[in-house]
Amino acid sequence: MWKVVPVSVIGTSHEKTDIPCQDCCDFLRVISGEETVLLVALADGAGSAALSHIGSFEAVHHLLSIASQANLAPSEISKEQIREWMGKVLQHFATVAEREKTTVAQLACTLLFGIVGKSDAIFCQIGDGAWVVEKDGDLIPITWPQNGEFANITTFITSDGALDTMQFERLTGTVAALAGFTDGLQALALSFSTRTAHAPFFKPMFASVQNCKDETSLIAPLQAFLASEDITNRTDDDKTLVLACRCNTESD
Repeated sequence: MWKVVPVSVIGTSHEKTDIPCQDCCDFLRVISGEETVLLVALADGAGSAALSHIGSFEAVHHLLSIASQANLAPSEISKEQIREWMGKVLQHFATVAEREKTTVAQLACTLLFGIVGKSDAIFCQIGDGAWVVEKDGDLIPITWPQNGEFANITTFITSDGALDTMQFERLTGTVAALAGFTDGLQALALSFSTRTAHAPFFKPMFASVQNCKDETSLIAPLQAFLASEDITNRTDDDKTLVLACRCNTESD
């Protein structure tokens, strides 16, 4: 089983301009055969797209719905399968755009997706943000932002040819912990000069999740941390962070 703490916090720049938080995240625990599989999705809406907060919400929840109904173990899922699911999200956007009386471009967002089983995991994304895992005591950035540390342009799922840019990484072995985050945190969470994960950022948070009795009790403190002056002085963007730690149970 997994302990999961998902948090999205509005950026100070959006608070000042009365723009809603354009990030979204969610997760599902599903049973596949005899194992529990964790599904996690995150999205970051394009600042230039008027309804990107709706796009982020729809992308996250539609992708989770598709994956949960597929009933596939991580070892059975291919890059082509994930690409097909991302394509279905785009098809869904056409329906959402009609409902909202807008264009698909106004729903633009990045999209990150993780599927983690007992001994296999898949991490993929379109756009910036990244996935970091803890495995065998090491912190490993599994994906990397599709732009530089200071770049303000990335690929959105609605961009031309976006599906062809999708990062897809398969990891064999037991993942002890994972973190997915949007670009509002990548400068704090990653070292771009060494292309590594910043251990002082992740290690204490993973320990807190692993040691807590009720992971929901960590949601408010994590929200407060991401909205704190120490963080907002370094980034005024929306921030999403999903933390998950594997519990040591026989059924896991």
